[in-house]
Amino acid sequence: MQKITPYNGFELGPIRPPSEAYSLLLRINRGCGWNKCRFCGFYRDVPFSIRRAEDVKKDIDLIKYWVDVFQGKQPPRQAKSEGDYEACSMAYHWVQSGMESVFFQDGNSLLMPPDQLTDVLEYLNAAFPQIQRITTYARSDTINRLKPERLQRYVQLKLNRFHIGLETGNDEILKRMRKGVTKQAQIEAGIKAKAAGIEINEFYMPGMGGREYARQSALDTADVMNQVNPDFIRIRSMALAENLEMYEDYETGLLTRPNDVETIGEIRLFLENLHGITSWVDSDHILNILLELKGRLPQDKDRMLALIDRFLDLPEDQQMLFRLGRRLGLMGQLRDLSNQVLVDKVKQTMDQANIDKTNIDAVCDRLMIRAIPI
Repeated sequence: MQKITPYNGFELGPIRPPSEAYSLLLRINRGCGWNKCRFCGFYRDVPFSIRRAEDVKKDIDLIKYWVDVFQGKQPPRQAKSEGDYEACSMAYHWVQSGMESVFFQDGNSLLMPPDQLTDVLEYLNAAFPQIQRITTYARSDTINRLKPERLQRYVQLKLNRFHIGLETGNDEILKRMRKGVTKQAQIEAGIKAKAAGIEINEFYMPGMGGREYARQSALDTADVMNQVNPDFIRIRSMALAENLEMYEDYETGLLTRPNDVETIGEIRLFLENLHGITSWVDSDHILNILLELKGRLPQDKDRMLALIDRFLDLPEDQQMLFRLGRRLGLMGQLRDLSNQVLVDKVKQTMDQANIDKTNIDAVCDRLMIRAIPI
């Protein structure tokens, strides 16, 4: 039984997908209802609870007030609290972005009792009928427990996109990482949601299985994608801080951490084995080495593979320059290797910090951990 927390003002959760940068953020749950994955620490210190529908509706009312202020329909007032100020800021940015999309936080908003979630959706649509898309993180096991009719009702109320953390299609890695789902459950959930008319974002995390499972992970994950045909495949390269349970597997030698070059090789094998689907592939995350890796399947597949091959065919010193340049935030695309100003900056850092092929992997790992967004 969860403890009912009195309403304490507008709330924001800690994270959102990069693709929801222009969405209104509404917190449905606090934390993650599973919260056992050994590679994730976002919600470790956040006790899980489902907010009351009436409290979420109070948040919607507050956003509505500030939206009306910025649209000249209400006289402005001074923000009364930190939550009020956050609602004011959120409303301002949402108005500027066109007010078309909403993202439900935190992890897996589908855990709210269906009637209550439906109530929230109806209230939200009544307040902002211009909304085109409502999105949430969703776990496959939760999707599989919902009736198709309920999913279809959600779609009618514009909850029409799910972000699903597939991570990998390999059952051995899923079990080792304590994901709590199987490959088959992921396939069934994706097919079920798409049949209801919901857009699916599947997150793929290359590197999760270490060098030992890289090949099988790429093949099994591609198999899942081929069966589901998600609307979006989003690549999320693995970064691993020392305080996560999964780090123990590398400390004990159970797994060997791949470097950027090996991870790109895994991604290439994955892309090479995508067949008969029309997904949009995107590398839209700061942790990825090739941010420009994106395109529509099948027509852009050869171009994406050619981009990967350009990186893999670089001499080792050029690969090191680009890897460090990316991790420092100085380089974003391979063509930046032709920018002598940027190259000189990276080389200067390498010289000053004594970075070479003996320690480049460790340096990039540390920089990746620092770049994990909140």
